[in-house]
Amino acid sequence: MSDELITFAEEETEKSPKNNNNPPWIIGIIDDEPSVHEVTILALKNVTIYGRELKFVSAYSEKEGFELIKQYPEMAVVLLDVVMETDDAGLQLVEKIRQQLNNSSLQIILRTGQPGYAPEEDIIIRYDINAYKTKGELTRSRLFTSVATSIRSYQHLTALEKSRTGLRKVIQASASLMQERSVYEFSSGVLEQIDALFDLTTQSMFCVSQRPHHGPFAIKSEDNGYYIVAANEKFQPFFGKNIAAVADELPMATQIMQAIEQQKHVYLDNFSFLYLSTPAGWQGVIVAENAATLRQADQEILQIFCMNVALGLESAKYFAHLNKAAFHDELTGLYNRAGLLDVAQRYLYEHAQECSLFILDIDYFHHVVTSMGYEFGDAILKKTAENIKQIFGEKSVVARLHSDVFAVLTYKNHLSANDVALRCSRPILVESQSIRMGMTVGHCNLPYEGNTAVNAESALRKAELALNVAKEKKRGAGETFDASYELESKKSMTLLNELRVGLDNKELFLQLQPKVATDTSEVVGFEGLIRWRTKEGKLIPPGAFIPVVEKSGMNYGFDLYVAEQLCQVLINNPSITVPVSFNISANSLNHETFIYDLKQIFSSHQIDFSRVEIEVTENALINSDNALARLAELKKFGFSICLDDFGAGFSSLSYLLRLPINIIKIDRAFVADITTNPSSYTLIEGIVSIMKNLNKSIVVEGVETQEQLNMLTSLNIETIQGFYFYKPMDVSDAITLLKR
Repeated sequence: MSDELITFAEEETEKSPKNNNNPPWIIGIIDDEPSVHEVTILALKNVTIYGRELKFVSAYSEKEGFELIKQYPEMAVVLLDVVMETDDAGLQLVEKIRQQLNNSSLQIILRTGQPGYAPEEDIIIRYDINAYKTKGELTRSRLFTSVATSIRSYQHLTALEKSRTGLRKVIQASASLMQERSVYEFSSGVLEQIDALFDLTTQSMFCVSQRPHHGPFAIKSEDNGYYIVAANEKFQPFFGKNIAAVADELPMATQIMQAIEQQKHVYLDNFSFLYLSTPAGWQGVIVAENAATLRQADQEILQIFCMNVALGLESAKYFAHLNKAAFHDELTGLYNRAGLLDVAQRYLYEHAQECSLFILDIDYFHHVVTSMGYEFGDAILKKTAENIKQIFGEKSVVARLHSDVFAVLTYKNHLSANDVALRCSRPILVESQSIRMGMTVGHCNLPYEGNTAVNAESALRKAELALNVAKEKKRGAGETFDASYELESKKSMTLLNELRVGLDNKELFLQLQPKVATDTSEVVGFEGLIRWRTKEGKLIPPGAFIPVVEKSGMNYGFDLYVAEQLCQVLINNPSITVPVSFNISANSLNHETFIYDLKQIFSSHQIDFSRVEIEVTENALINSDNALARLAELKKFGFSICLDDFGAGFSSLSYLLRLPINIIKIDRAFVADITTNPSSYTLIEGIVSIMKNLNKSIVVEGVETQEQLNMLTSLNIETIQGFYFYKPMDVSDAITLLKR
């Protein structure tokens, strides 16, 4: 170490005013020469910088210096000698300070008595230091300037770090608060977090407005006061009370209202009143006693904390609303599906006996909404809810599951499903109108089995299965669940899944049933009938899978699949020159893009449209102008249109005038008893006469005996389809038949 001492010129030193309340700045001196310590302390003796005195701590080696800095983590500046026990001892200590101690705030002024030993440029670039000075250039004034500027930098860095730490604490506090769902739990958490965040021990309370000034979920209440929703020991007697009601007992009530009126924080003596407002307009004030230091706290951090508290308060307020919405129907105030499932278990335990579950569906409710509007529909739903509650009484649980479907959970029930359907179908008064809505009901029992958990979802599903059966077989009445319904439902679901796979794997194919001319017995056409043989070789009858297609709404894709199969048959067998028909469903005909998609399939395979007949049932066309328009469009393209199963639906002769059809196919129901029931013969005779006068071709299906054929031939019917001539056959057999 050089014998050269630090020298100081006689210069005036500016001193800042003292503030004895603040702790001194810690200045470290690390140098192996004791005289350097003495001179430095003497030079800066009695100096005050930014209102705080200086406190000097010393070390005489790199090792001692490391321990000294560990001992004083709040050290602001260190005057560090480069050369001590080794030539680079000071530089090694710099690396330890920054890397091992992770201290980035400490300002390091390197001092050296050997200016040529290490160039200043290299040292500044390589090491994280704040200044590099030779001991000779540090006059007393320059030493003061270096220390003062370093302290200013330290102040900025620590303030920044404090803000960072405060922000981290706010984020942690907010994360903790956001987990609280009730307003009480949230508000209590706020009082705890404000103490933790600002290192306080306060007596505090949280006041919140009863309702927001605006927002979608304003609480319906005439009382718009401010309530104490959380309080610790001192203010606990005021918990749950309106500020206005306890103003005489609560001295700081005036300041609380002042903060609300001025919409800003208010500070008074030892109290802080922190104002906050949520986006929806809820207002609150956090009152903290023994919190005078909040006035001097980092206001940005305080504001961020208050903003997060406001957002958390709004979340807690809305959660209360959403919690209600999660289990209740907003329109009727009844439980919804989730609410019914939630209460079912408790209800069964409470009554400790078998209970009954009813599901009630308003018949054709959508027609009412379409014709009368949604507001009238809502009025019917509200009135129906009141009616159901009146029928079953207060001890029953009533829910609205969805749309026009209600559920009732009750005990000691003496009503059958039919009784319920009848009682709920009585006229109700809606907007001064007497309305009678039909009701279809499904029912099942929930057995009580002690402490065994009840699968309410399963019970609901059983009642829904019974409802579906009632809607299919006896709408306007009721049905009680039977185990066979569940088995049938599972079979249908399994079959549906297998059918989807079968369609993907092209397991479904067409068979052809010939249509025969009565005068020559020649084949004049075919009907393409879809069949399904699984990959295991099992043949699934159409009566099993066609209803599944209709119930599942797969008709659109299914009909296009059949059309594609028909194209393949015609492409691969050009010898089929007679027309081939296939069926399309009402569902497909009502689909907007069906006509385009169907045309594209036949066009892409270059199939002449005149070779194809499209069969559609009359039920698909009733009250559907769109269906009629699309059917007319198909006819315009060149397809022949056949009205299938004529006479089996709601046939109307006047309706025939509107139908764009070429062919009438008389339903097999008329043929079945034509030989034994004169009325059947008379009906067919009349239909044939009318259709011939309307220039419609006629096909009669379901002919199975010679006697039936003879009677139909006597009516001059041209085309017959039925087992008497041919059953549905494979395409190869149909080709052979044509060659004959």
